[in-house]
Amino acid sequence: MQETRSYLIRPEDGPEWIPIHARDLARVLTPDGWEASPVDGWGDHRIRVRDVDISFSAEDVGWQVFIEEDLLANIADDVVTVVARQIAAYSGLSTVWVLLSE
Repeated sequence: MQETRSYLIRPEDGPEWIPIHARDLARVLTPDGWEASPVDGWGDHRIRVRDVDISFSAEDVGWQVFIEEDLLANIADDVVTVVARQIAAYSGLSTVWVLLSE
């Protein structure tokens, strides 16, 4: 079954922008504890986890995450949870993630 999921990682308390400096994108948006490697493609940062491409794009309301191929929903949610925590640690802002589409 093909699953394309998209998420938004945003500040917990409002629409404040979460800036990540270009030099820090790989460190902040690559999930710790997962075998992930950068790959070429669209987005501000793009990685491959378990043979699945995951892209991150900066938006006015937060970081949009696209999981473009088959990846079980609970695994995709886990990856996004780790990245949301890393963004929170980097920015000092409390974050939440929202599932936009599955």
